[in-house]
Amino acid sequence: MTFKKSKGPRVNQEIREPEVQLIDHEGENLGVVKTEEAIKLAEDKQLDLVEVGPTAKPPVCKIMDFSKYLYEQKKKSRKSKNKTKEQKEFRFSPVIDEGDVEHRVKRAKEYLDKGHPVRLVMQKKGRQSMDLAKAVFAEILTNFSDYSSIEAEPKREGNRISITFKANG
Repeated sequence: MTFKKSKGPRVNQEIREPEVQLIDHEGENLGVVKTEEAIKLAEDKQLDLVEVGPTAKPPVCKIMDFSKYLYEQKKKSRKSKNKTKEQKEFRFSPVIDEGDVEHRVKRAKEYLDKGHPVRLVMQKKGRQSMDLAKAVFAEILTNFSDYSSIEAEPKREGNRISITFKANG
């Protein structure tokens, strides 16, 4: 048994229910109407009968321009895809200059204020002391007390320590 893949809401003759809850093109509820009568009303207005609530009993159908409806749906999905926020990473080392720290902290806060998540990474190199790296990283983290952290504690992965922040609200 094979099922036909759904290509969206059912339209006009595809609606198989004997009766539907009908909403006209102006958004007014016309109540329960026979499907053939609803299709005729839609054709009289040169529009389509579109099933917008297939799970309801009887299904909810609306008289509208189906191609315009599809266009609006695609537009909404494109808009929602663009809302994903990209994570920005800022790297520090145990021997970083104070001016560099201030600049990176300022940039990180700008990204947080725009709503992007920010990852701070302390990377030690060679024989640099991990204790020094932890101390410098703790000093840097004091600048981010206004923001909530996604992780409870900074994570240590080999010679790196990292923590991720997200904007409040």
